Amino acid sequence: MLENLLHTLFFKMIKVDESDPVGEIELSFPYRDVQIKRNSDPKSEYNLEEEIGRGKFGTVYKCKESSSGLSLAAKYISCPKKEDKRNVEREIEIMRMLQHPRLIQLYDAFENGKVMWVILEL
Repeated sequence: MLENLLHTLFFKMIKVDESDPVGEIELSFPYRDVQIKRNSDPKSEYNLEEEIGRGKFGTVYKCKESSSGLSLAAKYISCPKKEDKRNVEREIEIMRMLQHPRLIQLYDAFENGKVMWVILEL
């Protein structure tokens, strides 16, 4: 009961500013119709740098596209089960449809065995 009360109090104190920002929001890159590159290693196109985040489902690294030097984020996701891979594929499909300057944008995607990489706007 105490946990529910604290949860309620915590969420009532959060205020989200939904007003429009001043000025235009710049896109990091133009829209890309991303298709998953199967049996391909992202390290052939991207230089992985330092780890910038870790969660239950994967690890995120800063990376640079070799050809352009564009700084991006590379999300590494281990997919030991077919269901895990389907979930990542579903995430990629949803991100392909969501194009808005306030949402992180999908840049590229790779599948190699039981590992998937999602390349995202940094």
